[in-house]
Formats: sequence, structure tokens, C-alpha cells
Amino acid sequence: MASLVLLDRPESGIAVMTLNRPDKLNALSEDMLDQIGAQLDTVENDPSIRVLILTGAGEKAFAAGADIAEYQGGRHDAFRAFQLKGRRVNDRLEALRVPTIAAVNGYALGGGFEIALCCDLIVVSTTARLGLPEGLLGLSPGGGGTQRLLRSLGRHATAELLLTAWRMKGERAYALGLAAALCEPDQLMETALEKARAMLKLAPQALTEMKRLIREGADCSLPAALSLEQEALLRLYGTQDGQEGINAFLEKRSPQFKGV
Repeated sequence: MASLVLLDRPESGIAVMTLNRPDKLNALSEDMLDQIGAQLDTVENDPSIRVLILTGAGEKAFAAGADIAEYQGGRHDAFRAFQLKGRRVNDRLEALRVPTIAAVNGYALGGGFEIALCCDLIVVSTTARLGLPEGLLGLSPGGGGTQRLLRSLGRHATAELLLTAWRMKGERAYALGLAAALCEPDQLMETALEKARAMLKLAPQALTEMKRLIREGADCSLPAALSLEQEALLRLYGTQDGQEGINAFLEKRSPQFKGV
């Protein structure tokens, strides 16, 4: 099987996963979904990886959506299986132990946008074009796009994207707060790396707990979410890193976190 998904480690603690099908605008095939899942296993099981950046090969696309050729022919069972596999991969990415950054170059449409929405941060270039145009195919999103976008942008901005098939420019994504940074295309990876390096300064367990609080707290009542928050804080206080961070602050030195 060709390497449709690459995993590189440009710096200590940081991995970069690249969707590697540039001749097809990194469209998501069944084989690519399998390889994304396998690489997520690698990341999850490697404690030396503390931040994951996800991007697309080439200058034209992050991922231009699912491979529409795999939809053709009214093969209902195969279509259902493909969609369920895509959901499992997306859910896995969202729940990954380490924080994730989507570095979006060019098109991030349909399933490609849905993958970006599973990441904790999105960084976009000025060439980015993000959207959920499934209605133009007589379909609707199926990889979490409607619900994750709704939770990120709210009802009316989500409705504009879905109901008009609008392709949002990177500048607009940044203005709406969907993207954490906006940059020129040749600065995309360096901008994502800067965010990743900032994350590496935090204690590993603190990163994991705060990522979990963001994901789980959004769907809880406020009292339940506040309880989750305090439970996380008390767990972190009981760790060696929690005590190291307090001591380092009082001793005016940089903390030496060990992940315990």
C-alpha cells in the first residue's frame, strides 16, 4: 500500500502527519482513512510525541474532501461502511491524548474540513478555503461537520456555510475565531510549529487534562463542567509535575516537567 499518510518528527516532542495524495488534492480514500488510523495509533502509543500537527501535501489542498469516486454506483452498504470508518477516525483524532494542530493550506472541504475541526487548534494560510459543500452533491456532511462547526461558530455562521455551500477564506476563519493564526502560505508550517513549541512548555499531564476539559465540558451543564474542572486541578496538584511547577515559580527558575 502506498504511503498516503506520512509521519515525521521535525523537532523533539513534535510530530507532523501529512495527508499525502497531492495529485488528488489529498482526497480521503478508504485506504487513507486506514493509514490515518494506524498513524494515530503510533502517536497515541509514543510518549515522546507531545504535540501533533496535521497538514496536507502540496500547495493546493489540506484535503479537498472525500474521494467522490468511492461514492458512485449506489453501493449503499459500502457507502455506510466508508462513512462509519470516517467517523471512527475523526472521533479518534478528537480524543487523541496529545493536542493537535491543523495546518490548513488551500482547500479544506467536506471531509477535509471535518478533520481540521477535530483538531484542537487550526492555523490557516491566506490561500485556505474551508467549507462543507455536500449539499451541492445532494448530500449532507457525515463526519461531524455540522455538529463540530455548530459548537465552534454557533448557529447562524454554521447555517451560512452549510446552506449556501460557501467556501470561507482563511482571513474570515481567523476573524471569526475558528483559526488561531493566519499567515502567508510559506509561513504555514513555521506558524504551526510556533504553536506546538508553546504547548511543549506546559506539563504533559496538564495539556492532556485541559484538552479533555475543553472537549467534554462543552457538552455539560455549567455545574457539571465546573466539577470536572476542579477534579482535574486536584489530580494535577497531586502529580510530581504539579509540585515542580509551583516550586519552580517560587524559586524563579524554569520548571523541569517529567510527565509524572
